[in-house]
Amino acid sequence: MRYFIPLLLSMVFIACSSDDDSGSTDDDNPVLGDSFITAKINGDDFQAVPMDRGVPTISAALSESPAFFSLVISGIDLFDDITEGEAIIIAMAGSSFDLVTEGAQVNNPVDNPLELTFGGGYAPYETGGPNVDFDTDGSSGFLRITTIDKEAQTISGEFEFSVENSDTGEVLQITEGVFNNIDYGVN
Repeated sequence: MRYFIPLLLSMVFIACSSDDDSGSTDDDNPVLGDSFITAKINGDDFQAVPMDRGVPTISAALSESPAFFSLVISGIDLFDDITEGEAIIIAMAGSSFDLVTEGAQVNNPVDNPLELTFGGGYAPYETGGPNVDFDTDGSSGFLRITTIDKEAQTISGEFEFSVENSDTGEVLQITEGVFNNIDYGVN
């Protein structure tokens, strides 16, 4: 997971598999619309809403094979200057996407990794700044699916987990996490 998050963040900042602007009235004054990701990071507000600022602020992608799936959801809270912001990433994986249903919940630590697992990450972002990332260690937290429409390819849920910077040992608590009506593409 340590090298997965930086790679994923690079992909998020460069390209996007799904992008929705249904929650924004204009670029400088976003409103919490139908599609969003919110959380508290050590008590501070995080809010990713679809905005047209040159980079996708919310994306999600589902990858499936006959034996495995992964669903990655990411949100970027861009600051006034888009060269700075922060990102939250939630990744779910398992043996079959059929296990992802309304009400499904994964608690860490995971009892049976062949069914459903989840992990997460956090990264502050500043153009030209150091590459800093925080990864979940899988020892605590949860991911709950509140609604899913596999035909329309939208998903909503709640999450909570801790992340640690393996270089410094700094730990952050991500709480009160909600992702709502996120469109996911299929790779």
